[in-house]
Amino acid sequence: MSRARQLFMAGGTFSVALGIGFVMQNGDALAGRFAEEPQAAVALSQPLIAVMPQVPLGRLPAGVVGMESTTLALVADPVTLPENSVQIAAILPTDTDAPSFALEQLELAAVDTSDTLTDALPVPPAEPTVARTACDADLTAMAGPAAMVDLSLSAPCSPDAAVVIHHQGMMFTIITDNTGAARVTVPALAAGAVFVAELGNGRGAAASVIVPDLAGFNRSVLQWQGQGGMELHALEFGASYDDAGHVWSGSARDAMVAVSGTGGFMTRLGDDRAENAQIAEIYTFPATASARDGTVDLSVEAEVTAANCGRGVAAQSIQIIPGSPAAVMDLTMTMPDCDAVGEYLVLDAMLQDLTIAAK
Repeated sequence: MSRARQLFMAGGTFSVALGIGFVMQNGDALAGRFAEEPQAAVALSQPLIAVMPQVPLGRLPAGVVGMESTTLALVADPVTLPENSVQIAAILPTDTDAPSFALEQLELAAVDTSDTLTDALPVPPAEPTVARTACDADLTAMAGPAAMVDLSLSAPCSPDAAVVIHHQGMMFTIITDNTGAARVTVPALAAGAVFVAELGNGRGAAASVIVPDLAGFNRSVLQWQGQGGMELHALEFGASYDDAGHVWSGSARDAMVAVSGTGGFMTRLGDDRAENAQIAEIYTFPATASARDGTVDLSVEAEVTAANCGRGVAAQSIQIIPGSPAAVMDLTMTMPDCDAVGEYLVLDAMLQDLTIAAK
């Protein structure tokens, strides 16, 4: 990418607000969605992109049914209760000095399930049951190298449809094929990774997977909606633009570079064919297996285009550094006027540079 173009250092034309938390425990999961065409810079009072609540491991939903406004209704597994008797095994003391108890002292009569006893005990409400239909969607997740997760979606009643995938505050849009299927490989942002597919017809699906090697990688996310013209750039160990160490969507590299410890790679998620698509770019660098010492400089660039010139745009960054709390930053800014089309704003403050120690 030629650097002969003019670069603006973004100054007073934008406002930045720090996110107040990585996981929102309450509230609508889609609150704070990006505005379709913001007309002016407005500092946000809450993160631009709401985060799906984390689901503790071992308490994942047994089934996901109809989803309206991305609120999932969960159906728990039914519990079978004993019908006629309660059995308790006799426990004999092992200490010979302790008093002994005859076995008959521990015998219990069968529990009476007559109408009298039934009437005396509160009856819990019956669990709702929802039968699966031919239109139910399925989402599966499988962990792979470099803490990446392969997602497979089957939504037979949503062919050629835009679907929004939610994961730890990150959102991106995919489009299904003519059978309602889609596959995508996603950088995990949590070791207990939960993914939710939001279908345009008001239904959804969820999947979870353990990603054991996430602690070995740094992850830096930039996301926006629509024609923001955003780009995430990484300059590794003093590299300049267009050098081998310049990693961006135009020179993304393969995940195995990070596995080998020789460098980082870029992942771009989101399908621009969808109207107002959610887009995300994620830079991954090894945290525990780098072959070199040094610094990785991270920056965000925003291209001035005919679609965004003179308008307000919004973006969000999420940074996952092992051993540190996840950091979220929201951005709103007004792009330069349309006579600046083709030029770029450089935003250095949205992401923390990475300090790397060789392992």
